[in-house]
Amino acid sequence: MIITRRSDYAIRICRALRDGKIHNVREICQVEDIPKAFAYKIIREMESNGLVKSERGNQGGYYLNRDLNDVTMYDIVSVTEDDLAIVHCMKEPCGRDTDELPCKVHLEMERIQNMLLNELKSKSVASILE
Repeated sequence: MIITRRSDYAIRICRALRDGKIHNVREICQVEDIPKAFAYKIIREMESNGLVKSERGNQGGYYLNRDLNDVTMYDIVSVTEDDLAIVHCMKEPCGRDTDELPCKVHLEMERIQNMLLNELKSKSVASILE
């Protein structure tokens, strides 16, 4: 897993929306320095996963659908990243990791993977943005 700009931009979008008001994409992009085309894609992903909602119309835009005290970095990264595995063998059974002869590399990567996921789940986005 590599945490990409998509996740960074999604967190910035949350920061732009944290005041509870409706903001259009243009405003969000200006405040958070996000390319507009990229922002639309990310916001649609966030909306389809329940993180944000949209309001249609002339005064429309986007607003948070969840309290940022209840949203973690993991919640955002799991929406914006296609793959949360740090190495390929975390996604599928590793042929070199058996009960009889555990693969020490696999075990270490699994330990690191778990630490990373636990850290992403450990703080709310609200606490990070304060």
